[in-house]
Amino acid sequence: MKIVILNDTSHEAHHGCEVVVGNIKKLALKNGMEVIDTHPVGVNWEKSQTFIESISKCDLVLVNGEGTLHHAQLRARELITIAKYVKESVGIPVVLINSTYQDNGDEMAEYTKYFDLVYVRETLSKNHLEKYNIQSKVVPDMTFYSKFDLSEKVVSEDIGVSDSVYIELSEELFELCIGNNYKYFPALTSPKIRLNSVGNIARYLKHSVFVSIKFLLYKLGLKFSHQIVRAFFYVGNYQDYIQEISRLNFLIAGRYHSLCFALKTLTPFVAIKSNSHKIEGMLHDIGIGEKRIIDRHNLNQFHMEEFSEDEIDKILTYVDNAPLQIEVMFEEIRGILDK
Repeated sequence: MKIVILNDTSHEAHHGCEVVVGNIKKLALKNGMEVIDTHPVGVNWEKSQTFIESISKCDLVLVNGEGTLHHAQLRARELITIAKYVKESVGIPVVLINSTYQDNGDEMAEYTKYFDLVYVRETLSKNHLEKYNIQSKVVPDMTFYSKFDLSEKVVSEDIGVSDSVYIELSEELFELCIGNNYKYFPALTSPKIRLNSVGNIARYLKHSVFVSIKFLLYKLGLKFSHQIVRAFFYVGNYQDYIQEISRLNFLIAGRYHSLCFALKTLTPFVAIKSNSHKIEGMLHDIGIGEKRIIDRHNLNQFHMEEFSEDEIDKILTYVDNAPLQIEVMFEEIRGILDK
């Protein structure tokens, strides 16, 4: 069975998104589905004739909703139209997975009704869809399918801080690190450059040299924008990023997937609300509520609390059950192809 994936977020050079898309591809293959094409996040699929041709050659379209479908933003409206096109023009199944869904209005809800199956990441999204008589199932984020070797985990005294989807908040979080000697851990990473041609090797070397020069000038006191400065703190790959989080004594999480990794590694945290209800929704589903959520305007007023036994039990239950729920989801998706 051939499928295509729409909203491939791995193009964003983000540790969490890389894990998400990698797990989607892994589970598709495990269930006998060959991914013949993907389309990147933030690019209107209607303008890609190549991707449209791939749709015509496949048996199912899989849409990775992730954090795109909220507040009827432009990229959400461009993404959701795929369901109607596939059902009316190609006549094959189209499935939405791994999605947050919030405040998208009536028009987007009508497009969402064309999906054969809808899977959301938290109950808040499910409840929102039910207002439009759209049925969905709650399945945790795809990052929870991964297994990480934490047998050599050694917890330090370090307090870590992630970046945020908001650049202004990222700047504030970075200043918090500088002022308190915390460790800065952006969830972003350098763009992946495949070293498969002379041109790409030249691009890689040019990028590396420029970053090194800028870092030296930064150390000498030259001021740069935060978009440049945060690159000095990137962790090379997601395995190392997760290991670094696992060793922290505490994490201030401004990114959803940084929080997911803290949960996976049982790293105590406080979290800052993001651009949708995805963080509070996940914590409610776990059963620990919003007591570990702080306001972005009170970053210096968080309480560094260890997990209680009750929190540990609830987090472990959620994390341990997630892979099975994810596997069942893919079995159900395969099931509609077998009909």
